[in-house]
Formats: sequence, C-alpha cells, structure tokens
Amino acid sequence: MTFVPGQNAPLQAPVVTFRAESQTPFDVSALVADANLRALTSADFVFYNQPSTAGVQLDQSGIRVELDRLHPDAAAVLCIVSVDPAATAAGAFRTAGLSATLSDQSGSVLAEFAIPTAGTETAVICWELYRKSGAWKIRAVGQGYAGGLAELISVHGVEVDDEPAQPAPTAAPAWDSAVEPLEVGRGLERAWMIFEDASRSAASFVSSSEYALARLDEDLTAAVADPSLRNSAAGVAARDAAQKRHDDLVSLARDNHARDSAQLAHELGVIDGVLPRSMASWKSVSWAGTTDPAQITAVSDGMRLGELSAPDRGTLTVPYCVPLPLRRPIWVDSTSSKAALGLISAVTVRVMAAGPMPLLDVVDLTGSLTPLTDRLAPMLAGPVITAHTEISARLRALAEAVDMGELARMSGVADGPSSLRLLILSDFPHGYSAEDAQTIMFLAERGPAIGLSILIVGEDESNFAEESVAGLSEGCQHLSAAGQTEVHDPWTRTQWHFTPDVLDPISESRILAVFDRT
Repeated sequence: MTFVPGQNAPLQAPVVTFRAESQTPFDVSALVADANLRALTSADFVFYNQPSTAGVQLDQSGIRVELDRLHPDAAAVLCIVSVDPAATAAGAFRTAGLSATLSDQSGSVLAEFAIPTAGTETAVICWELYRKSGAWKIRAVGQGYAGGLAELISVHGVEVDDEPAQPAPTAAPAWDSAVEPLEVGRGLERAWMIFEDASRSAASFVSSSEYALARLDEDLTAAVADPSLRNSAAGVAARDAAQKRHDDLVSLARDNHARDSAQLAHELGVIDGVLPRSMASWKSVSWAGTTDPAQITAVSDGMRLGELSAPDRGTLTVPYCVPLPLRRPIWVDSTSSKAALGLISAVTVRVMAAGPMPLLDVVDLTGSLTPLTDRLAPMLAGPVITAHTEISARLRALAEAVDMGELARMSGVADGPSSLRLLILSDFPHGYSAEDAQTIMFLAERGPAIGLSILIVGEDESNFAEESVAGLSEGCQHLSAAGQTEVHDPWTRTQWHFTPDVLDPISESRILAVFDRT
C-alpha cells in the first residue's frame, strides 16, 4: 500500500520493521511516546548510541518494533531518519529520493511512503505508529526539521546537549554501586534478573558493534562513490571520518558494557554470601558452615548448574540456575559415570543442599558413584541399586509415592512438597528395560509434585532406536561431561559459553563436610 502525507490505516502485524532509502547517507532512529507525542523517558529514544528499549530494537536491517512488548504507557512510536550535517556536503536531504517502508516478520512490505522534502531538512519523521481505541494504526507523516535530530527530539520531550547538530548521546543508565538486599525465598529470581541484565547489556554491545560496522561499510561506500573524489583529500578525509565514527561508536558501546559488567560482578559478589547453598558458589561462606540456620531448614527454589561467560565480550561470569524440583531431568552426556563423577557430585550436592533431610535414590550398576554415595549414606532412601533386576521395583515404588502425593494434595492434606528427593540413574540405558524408560518418563512429568528431581548419566540417546528412550532423552536438559557448551539466553538470544560446575577432589571433602555438620 502506497501512502501520501497524512494518510493512515490499521496496523494488523504485531511486529514491523522500519527501513528507509535515500541518495543522502542517513541514520534511522525511533522515539517511543505517550498520547501527546512526548517521549516517555530519554531511554525511549532508540538510536545508534542506544540501540534498544522495551519493544524497539535497532539493528542492521532497520528499526524493529514489537507492539506487544512496548511499555504499557506507550501510545505512539515515531520512525525517524536524519543526516549528520558535519558528514554531508549540503547537510540536508537535498534530493527527492527519500522513501520509507514498513514490513512484517516475513519481510513482506506492508506500507510504502515516498516522502517529499524541501531540501532544508536534516531530520524527518517518516511514520507514526499509534494506538487508537485499543488498536494500532500507522500514519504517513513526512514532517521535516531544519534543526535536525536535536530539534526533532527536543520538540518531543528529549533533552539534548548544547550541540545543535547532534542528538544527546543518551547512554544506558549508570549502575548504582549499592546492591539491593536479597529477600528470603527470592534467590532464583535474583539470579535470573542478573542473567537478564547481563544478556541485555551484551545484546546492546553486540548490536551497537554490528551497527557501527554496517554504518562504516555504508560510509566508505559513499566516500568512494564519486570517482573524481576517490583519491582526493576530501575522499581521504571522508574515509578517515567514517573510521573514526565507527571506532567511537564501538568504544562507547564497549565502555557501557564494561560498566554494566562491573556492577553485575559487584552485585554477584555481595549476594553470593547470602544465597542458599544450592545456588551459591563453592567459594561462598555458606559452604563454610556459617549459613543462617533459617536457610538450612527452608526448601530452596533453585539450584546452580554452572556459570555463563563470554570471553570475547569481557570477564563477567554469571551463575546459571534452574528451578527446583527440576522441571526437566538433567542428562549428563558421558560414556563413563566414573569420568563424570565430578559433575554428578556437583549436581547431587546442590540438590541435597536445597532443603532439610532430602532423600537420595541411586542406581549405580558399575559402582562408579561409590565415593559419593558412601559419604551421603545417611540421605539414601534405600540401598544403592547395583543389579539391573532391582531397577524396576525401585522405580515402581517411586511412581507409587508420586500417586500418593497427588492424592494427598487433591484431598487437601498437603499443598506441595515439604522436602526434596533426587533419583540418580547412572549407566543409562544399559540394564534398563523399555518399561523402566516409560516409568522414568512418568516420574519426570509428575515427580516434581512430590519434590522429585531426576539425574540421568549416559550417552545422548536422542537417536536411539527405542522410542521411549529417545523421547526421554529429548525431554531432558543435557550437560556435557566434556566441558563447555554453547547456550542462548531466552531474552535476546545472545550466545554464552556454559561451563557446568564440578566437584574436584580438593574441594569435595570440604563441601561434603557441610552435610556432616547439618
């Protein structure tokens, strides 16, 4: 649909991307505003120095707007193009070639707008996405500002500095050196909040760096477009200016990310000493036996599996924690339970430390876990299963316990698990029957209701011929006994290196001694 200035239409797509074209080099930006077209905050102006806010993201393809993720007070999003007068000969859209489009998630163009310009503008509002009577609409605007982007955003409520030609470089909010105290029972939530903050900071850094590189390519292309100027002093100056702009943008993005990471590392250092043992690092004072007794008697809502890092972005490491009871069984990929003992011990100890008097059920056909089970013998729910003929009976007993727990909850006798239980199945699937695999799937689905978590050790059997085993493998969270794996965060899909926690022989005695004292 081709628009003319002032024309509007309903907007059906929940996600749209704004792009523009012009013979003059330009930047795209966006401003999230209220019903009076005033910016909600300075943080809601999205441009190359601040590439994202709630529901709006700047990347190489343009401005992406996710309407459902906008701030609840958002009533409009202004889609803007602007030029840098210092980098443009005439400092304005001196041609009639400015056009803008809106596309849906599939890339299909929903709206086109050929924008008439007077030749004096250095910033133009192309589109206005606005909310009316609970529904979203689009309007072709085409309003230009001779005073440039600084004038445009100032009119709409964003404070700018004294430089009329450049927007105020609104950096990400500075972190406060103070750390909010950790509330009892909120450890898992706090760990995930820190992970989310780290992910969004990393995504901003990556996005800014990618944008700077894409803009450098565009600027260098424009600098050599005119053959007569290609090797002139003006051409060299244009290329130098483009490189400096790129370097400045990347430097600012890196500084902002380093500042964010330093604050998050400080926060982690402060709360590590008060996190429940199940989520604290091995270096925490809580593993020295000085934890508040209230933490020992309460059931923790989560456990730590390892840490996340990104060496190419900095030195920050973030704990990776999951809810307890485990919603998905953990599967340790290893051909040898003995070789994976350090990882198995770490997971086991974390679950055992998450609440009072946990119970431990173990299948260990090769005796690989004896050093661990001997030390945790008081917590065993029954003898360690060492013969495959005994596996089915133990699994059926656990299934019956799950059924009884569900009956107790339905009758109002119990409203949830008062303690935790861990089932360790080593050497899987060797020695286990197809019926056992079915029972394990039942326990994985219904066991959390009585506080049951499952840890499986064996080769990755997702392609196994036995359907029940393959289905079980696909439903598990896999940890590699070989070391690091790659994961993506759930908010921005930023890549991280995941390193599982292990208990090495040196620290194992100290850590397990905690259970002797409690």
